[in-house]
Amino acid sequence: MGWTEASTIQRSLLEWAEEAGWERLQGDALPRDEHDVIVEGWAREALLALNPELVDDPESADLVLHELNQAVLDAHNGLVAANERLTVMLRGDHSFTTIDGRHVPRRLIDFRDLNNNRFTVADEVTVNGAAKQRRFDVVYYVNGFPLVVAETKTPVKHQVSWVNAAKDLHDVYEEEYPNFFATNVFNVATEGLEFRMAPIRAVPDPDSEIWAPWGSTEDDPKTVAGPARVERAARLLLRPETILPILKDLVMFRHARDASEVDIKFLPRYPQFEAALAIHAKVLAGRPGGLIWHHQGSGKTELMAFAAARLLRDDAVTRKFGSAPTVIVIADRKDLVRQTAEMFETAGMPRMSVPRNRRELHALLRSGEPGVVITTVHKFAEAGHLNNRSNIVVLVDEAHRSQEGKFGDAWRAAVPNAKFFGATGTAIQDKDRSTFKLFGDPDDPDFVMSRYTPEQSIADGFTKPVIVEGRSVGFNLDKEALDEAFDELATEEGLDEEEKVFLSGKASHIETILSNPERVAAVCRDIVDHFLTYVAPLGQKAQVVAYNQRLVIAYAKAIETELKRRAAVMPDGRLREVGVVMHVADSKETPKEHKKHLLTPEQEEALKRRFKKVDDPMSFIVVTAKWMTGFNAPIEGVLYLDKPAKDTNLFQTITRPNRPWKNPVTGQRKDFGRVVDYIGLARAIGRAVVGPKVKDGEEDELNVTDASKLAGKFVADLTRLLHLFSGIDASDSSFESLAEAHERIPEGGAQRTEFIETYVALQTVWEFLDPHPMLQPFKGQYFWLAKVYESIRPKDVSKTFLWARLGAKTTDLIHGHMSEVGVKSMPSKTVTLDAAGLELVKKIAEQLKLSEQQRPESKAEDVYKEVLDSIEARLRRRLADTESPAYQSLAERIEKLRAKAIETVEDSLAFLEAALKIAQDVVAADRAAEQGDQAVLDRLADPKRGALTQIVAENTPPGLHKIVPDIAARIDSIVVEVAYAGWSASDAGDKRVRRELRSVLKEYSLPIKGQLFDRTYEYVRENY
Repeated sequence: MGWTEASTIQRSLLEWAEEAGWERLQGDALPRDEHDVIVEGWAREALLALNPELVDDPESADLVLHELNQAVLDAHNGLVAANERLTVMLRGDHSFTTIDGRHVPRRLIDFRDLNNNRFTVADEVTVNGAAKQRRFDVVYYVNGFPLVVAETKTPVKHQVSWVNAAKDLHDVYEEEYPNFFATNVFNVATEGLEFRMAPIRAVPDPDSEIWAPWGSTEDDPKTVAGPARVERAARLLLRPETILPILKDLVMFRHARDASEVDIKFLPRYPQFEAALAIHAKVLAGRPGGLIWHHQGSGKTELMAFAAARLLRDDAVTRKFGSAPTVIVIADRKDLVRQTAEMFETAGMPRMSVPRNRRELHALLRSGEPGVVITTVHKFAEAGHLNNRSNIVVLVDEAHRSQEGKFGDAWRAAVPNAKFFGATGTAIQDKDRSTFKLFGDPDDPDFVMSRYTPEQSIADGFTKPVIVEGRSVGFNLDKEALDEAFDELATEEGLDEEEKVFLSGKASHIETILSNPERVAAVCRDIVDHFLTYVAPLGQKAQVVAYNQRLVIAYAKAIETELKRRAAVMPDGRLREVGVVMHVADSKETPKEHKKHLLTPEQEEALKRRFKKVDDPMSFIVVTAKWMTGFNAPIEGVLYLDKPAKDTNLFQTITRPNRPWKNPVTGQRKDFGRVVDYIGLARAIGRAVVGPKVKDGEEDELNVTDASKLAGKFVADLTRLLHLFSGIDASDSSFESLAEAHERIPEGGAQRTEFIETYVALQTVWEFLDPHPMLQPFKGQYFWLAKVYESIRPKDVSKTFLWARLGAKTTDLIHGHMSEVGVKSMPSKTVTLDAAGLELVKKIAEQLKLSEQQRPESKAEDVYKEVLDSIEARLRRRLADTESPAYQSLAERIEKLRAKAIETVEDSLAFLEAALKIAQDVVAADRAAEQGDQAVLDRLADPKRGALTQIVAENTPPGLHKIVPDIAARIDSIVVEVAYAGWSASDAGDKRVRRELRSVLKEYSLPIKGQLFDRTYEYVRENY
């Protein structure tokens, strides 16, 4: 019996459900008609048990069930609206009509005592009534209401993944039977290797954040992965203790603001779920508060909305404190208040207030009005004491910034008995400040109640790794001439010594250096060059951080000038634009040049919306403080940093580009964010990303690595792929070549799976680095592999989501429209911030699947040594067992390559080409040794003679092939004898080699003109 979804993951889901307390039934054993959504008998039973007054009022009970069924049928007129209505009903917040005309809320699920509910899981649940009968794999019922539908696929077909399951749910089941999903809390899609959950009407896209993984913040993504992660996710999510809290408090609906939008349902991710429940538990336990330390970009604002909703909706909180709570959400900037308020409002947050000024805030808090209050920290200035209530809960966004000085003291003095919870992505720990001590609960490990690391966030796909590219902006300074000129100026102006010291101090300020017009022009030229080369082809946009407002304006003008000079246009022909965002005071003292950039909140929001649109020419935003933090624009692919920063502000700034994004036009996803550093902050960036250590001995979560090793990863992956096609000429574009390639990676075989997975990784690096000069020698081989990959992609649209789309740059390459881009080389250092434990360079030994247990130790001091060490490790085993000349030759080639000096880019390219060839020959030698192919081993023992043998064999008349090795050996010996260093540049040397070559061919009665001579001569010229 083969593996199917029913025999693998589907069976496991049912077994895990039974262990979690669900009653298991076959779908055809459910007491329902195939046309029914609700198991009405069970729903009636729960209705009467939870609303005993209806036992003697069966007509009113019938009216409740009738209204429920009507709401289910209304899903055909709009599933999201029907789902929102039924969510309110299932929560017990809806008032149903009685037979005598009253409106009374009814409980359908017992959220207090879960034991009072019926939990049933059923497989193969059949529905009928539409065009075609459908069968759902696994359905989870609570009191007869189908709350979760899980669609499963087989784990053993590489053409099928969780995306196929999600596509069935979205494109087929929700379209044909929307009524079955009217009571749905969420859907699940899995093939047993990955596990995703999403609300109704979530588009089935593997790059989407909406189809989210589930898990636990306690798990290490490096050890809990694959099937183990699937089991962990299913056991945590598909249990009553998770499903019912989500339904009761954490399901939210975002309503369309205009005709261009649609209503959507959204759910918490697992870190948000954990933290929201933990906040709620601490409030009920009477704890003083706690610290939530979640990676930048992982959704802390949404977390606060979920936490506020749970606190306000839970009667237990009201019972404990005698009245409903007030939840204060504090941000440190007006624009962040607007963003937070908008998010809360569209989420349908009840009783929300945004005070316009201090007076309104102070009055609101004195009144004790329950609900949500969203405000800035600054409005607490001079507030004094406002309220002693203990059921005030303060949620502080960007807690590391709101804790300092008088403002932090002010809001704590205003509501002294409140519970204070701080959310941050960049906690502070130094001699003067500690986010841990200020917000942390001593009862929590290391003062942190919830920790979601960058590594976890990137592994889950909620954020992306950031590559930081260093730039060295050099200049020459004639110090002697400068000192002489300065002394002349001081003499002319009659400056005393104190005034000279003051003036020289002002002149040496960093602004003096950064504002040099030549430096501004040079930096902005590089910015535009980098953007047009690496970022614009992907459809992404850029943010530039300048030192101060004067330089913001200067940079904006310089970038605009450079864009016009280069005629940098959008795909539709419109010139790319530059926007400026900075705080501009509307006063007489404000310079006229600055007032041009004075924006109202509405204008700033409009600019933000333009920047976020892929088809809008607003390509650059230049800032100095605003939008450095708290600005969320997934389309931002790069941040150009030319302003000193440190610690938390630096970390928040460099994580601006880390949000996932998918180009809606091309479908290409963002695999990395970029930061280009012009100010020399590489070391500071490393410290900022690692963040504070709560205790001594704590390991750094992120490593800072030389990102030029991305090229090393490319070489390793390329070697791994090319060995699958050993012997096929990658320069041959014929059908026969393609057919032979297909034979090497048969449909359904392990080789095709290996090819697909490795090519996707290969393309990711190409798309990010191209046109990096170190990739250019491998362009032809990569082009050939891209064509092979494209040729085996399924043409069936239903399967295309399983395959990474060809990137914009790869597509251009295949279509033949890619021009050679010359990038000015700058003295620079590049570092990689790989929060997910992403190994940018894997040893070639590992890429080639070495069998020995002992791997060569490497400190990754440089990519060249690591490449050779890894190849050499493969040879040691063979050299210990055999004296084969082939392996001796390979070892000698490695040593010769190791001795080469690498001083220029050209040297690096030559080295990597030679290393790739040796790696390929190592794979070929191993295969030949295993198959007993002595001819291949002989060729590898003497690569030059082997190549000559192949050339002669391909151009020798029939009947002479037995003497081919003799001919090749003769050519080799003669050429070695007559050739000398530089012979090809000498007319006499060239003539002699040609003459001796012809004499050898004539000796064997072979033609001394034509293809044989030409190919042999070309090879000799290049290699001898």
